[in-house]
Amino acid sequence: MVKRQIIISDANVFIDLLQVGLLEAFFALTFSDCEIWTTDFVYREVKNVGKVHVLEKFKKNGKLKVASFNSTELGEIIGLKNSSANNTSIADASVWYYAKKTDGILLTGDKKLRKEATKDGIRVFGIIFVWERMLECGIVSSKEAADNLEALIGENPRLPKQICEQRISAWRSA
Repeated sequence: MVKRQIIISDANVFIDLLQVGLLEAFFALTFSDCEIWTTDFVYREVKNVGKVHVLEKFKKNGKLKVASFNSTELGEIIGLKNSSANNTSIADASVWYYAKKTDGILLTGDKKLRKEATKDGIRVFGIIFVWERMLECGIVSSKEAADNLEALIGENPRLPKQICEQRISAWRSA
């Protein structure tokens, strides 16, 4: 039996996709060999910005799985948080921990988390990875991808602007 790839998403990926109306498209991806996970800490973080009702639908239909932790695991998560040189939040440490525990891929737009997790040997991708997968699977057209990424740049100033602009230009000329 082939082991399914675990993809663990941070809150900012969900929030970015919600801002441009592509969360539904994200969960429509044909991750036939993958499972989408997040942690209960991230789930609560999304709840705190008033958007958890949108994720609840995907949790109920099994497209989103939410990891919870026992006291030993919580201790390890706190250890990661405390060892971080970048003032990592508990929610960020929880997805970092879960990616490490499951040998999963971490999806995040958080530069500090990306740096810490990569240094720890975790495979980390951002929102561009999600756009590219949606294009590969035919969920969005090149024009839709370009338009939505351009809209997201206006909403999220932390995105890597040069990389985003290169992708937008390539998608517009496709």
